[in-house]
Amino acid sequence: MKRLFWIVAAAFAFTACEVDSDAGVMHVNVIESFENPIESADGHSLGYQSDYLTFEYGYNEEWGSWNGFAVSKCNEMETCDWKNQYSVYNENIYSGSQFLLFYYDTYSEVKDILCRYAGQYAFDSVYVNLSTYTALALKNGNGFARAFDEGDYLKVTFTALLENKAEGESVEFYLADYRDGKRYLAEEWAKVDLSPLNGALWGIRVKMETTDANEYGACTPLYVCLDQLIYSVDF
Repeated sequence: MKRLFWIVAAAFAFTACEVDSDAGVMHVNVIESFENPIESADGHSLGYQSDYLTFEYGYNEEWGSWNGFAVSKCNEMETCDWKNQYSVYNENIYSGSQFLLFYYDTYSEVKDILCRYAGQYAFDSVYVNLSTYTALALKNGNGFARAFDEGDYLKVTFTALLENKAEGESVEFYLADYRDGKRYLAEEWAKVDLSPLNGALWGIRVKMETTDANEYGACTPLYVCLDQLIYSVDF
């Protein structure tokens, strides 16, 4: 006999669980809007953990630098500076009052989204938007990054992690695309289809790639804002 339970995980993050008590099988649908409270006074905190996923981060005390994931509620849209690195380039957060920010540091070990429990995970979609720091650097340059021109692009890639973090299927999305006469910037929240990422996953790896790079690595600030991640789990 099947029973349906609705659990409010946070103000705008809902988890629906369908339990088959005879077979001992549970199917969970999750809409994660990153609404768990944050404690930082300046509107952000590093890392995040939901009921079924862990969003990793790294922090270097010597340099005061970080990489990986942070939760933010900042949306200042005028300052192109690392001091404004936690802002989304949009007047609105897609869902709720907070969003997830990912910073890809090419000099540090990549930080992943890890599945907390063994099961069959099926990712559906996520919404993405440029950060203010990145968007303004793409438009105007900032003394280190140059303004984008014909042929340039900034791309984010979501890759399924299999056993022992072997990489599986991938989904690509262009946050900025100046190829073939286009002038696209992800200045509005855009939905990315993640449906190819499914199975007995260890997690999801997020990477970013830019055409504005030198011998030392990327010049473009490699940030992307994420919100309303939808996925399901079967245990």
